[in-house]
Amino acid sequence: MRPTVAPPRPARADAVRVTDLFCLYTVPGGATVAALRGMSLHVAPGERLVVHGPNGSGKTTLLRVLTGEVAPSAGSVTVDGVELAGASASRIAGLRRTVLGLVDQQSGRMLRAELRVGDNVALQLRLAGHSRAEADARAGKLLGELGLATLADRRPATLSAGEAQRVAVCAAVAHNPTVLLADEPTGELDIDAADAVYDLLASAADRVGATLLLVTHDPRAARIGDRVVRIRDGRLSEQWHPDRPHDESLVVDSRGWVRLPEPLRQRAGILGDVSVDEEPGRILLGGHSSTRDRSGWDADPDLVGPVPAPLPSPAADGKPLARLRHVHVAYGERTLFAGIDLVVQPAALTVVRGRSGAGKSTLLRLLLGLADPDSGFVSLAGCPLDGLDRAARADLRRSCVGVATQSGALAEPLDARENLTLARAARDLPPDDAVVSATIEALGLEPVARRPVRLLSGGERQRVAIARSLVVQRPLVVLDEPTSRQDEAHAELLSAALVAVSCAGAAVLCATHDPVLAAAADYVIDLR
Repeated sequence: MRPTVAPPRPARADAVRVTDLFCLYTVPGGATVAALRGMSLHVAPGERLVVHGPNGSGKTTLLRVLTGEVAPSAGSVTVDGVELAGASASRIAGLRRTVLGLVDQQSGRMLRAELRVGDNVALQLRLAGHSRAEADARAGKLLGELGLATLADRRPATLSAGEAQRVAVCAAVAHNPTVLLADEPTGELDIDAADAVYDLLASAADRVGATLLLVTHDPRAARIGDRVVRIRDGRLSEQWHPDRPHDESLVVDSRGWVRLPEPLRQRAGILGDVSVDEEPGRILLGGHSSTRDRSGWDADPDLVGPVPAPLPSPAADGKPLARLRHVHVAYGERTLFAGIDLVVQPAALTVVRGRSGAGKSTLLRLLLGLADPDSGFVSLAGCPLDGLDRAARADLRRSCVGVATQSGALAEPLDARENLTLARAARDLPPDDAVVSATIEALGLEPVARRPVRLLSGGERQRVAIARSLVVQRPLVVLDEPTSRQDEAHAELLSAALVAVSCAGAAVLCATHDPVLAAAADYVIDLR
């Protein structure tokens, strides 16, 4: 049973009501793509709704519509009784300040690095119109109520990923929003840290009386939901209640459409057209059995297709591409690394794993020359980094490393293919349509290759960022949490592609929590 903490709000209709929602956009060449296709969804006040769906299904677009970032092409969308279709910019801005709370996958986009944790939480209250004294007092009280008081005086850069995400949740509910939206908030966290964030989302939403919409690939998130829905191809496809066994049902939308998910058809052996029979109270679907295998994302690298091999380079002479020796790093009184050693070999996939805050991202920054150890030796492509200035380190990275960070910054006005072409040009590589096409195919990006990246889902954008690190054909590829935004199928596809890249001769180094990627690795380094 949930505790009743928040003061009662006035009775109201659905907190979120989406009716026959269409979101269309035009891609280069003039074609029109539908991200949402007649979606209808009603969310009751105070309900916790978990939203699942594969990459590109429309989850991200739905959240963008609910925040007013994307305008509906057709249909109706109301949040706390406010109709968003046709709403003015000032009305939407006011909604964001007072009604909506948002938790992003990357806490760095939600927290200001120069402010203490307490000030970050208070900032949300200042934006909502509270005085400084009132905002500071309420922020301190909320941090205490949510078990985060000990973090109040720390800067975001000193927090673990899990701590930072919990602070972001606290900041998102500081102004008592009516609706709390969370977009893959645990994608970059280990299991324990993710569970802590889920628990905090549930308790924070209850404490302020907010409706929670949680978008995630993680099936474990269902435990905090009152209801779980799945989106496929821009429509609501299935829904169920986690506390009711065998409760899953398909959704028939307002136009009578029902989608038969591929896993259901696979289990039934129905892959083509279906026959329809009716009986009182039921509709029976039948079809012809088939033994066709699923393909396109099996972890066997031979099924991925050819991937670009690294170009000949003095760095790729069979010697280690990167090395740490006796490295020590401490932050204040906390020792992160005490004499760590690491060798990154060519033609191998190396995975670094560990709990949030264990130092995975710091280790990558050390190897790339973006941070310095307190003591010890670091080399990249055989060059000791301690003798190189900032510009020389940048030149070295440019010549021998392809990198995709968690932020995965892309050229927003360009489409996915143009981003890859630009990446090659930035490294002074000649245009090569064959290499670009092979990279796009290996990462399953063909259907979206000509769409502007600003219109892609989070998982698709992540794969474009990774594709940019591969298309430059460097002997070392460094990826930070490369599968954090991927559904299960695309995580396996990406793992297979990285295995294929390493088999082609590149050294691939990944920081990850993903057991699928770790299982595919040649070497696994555990940070504790």
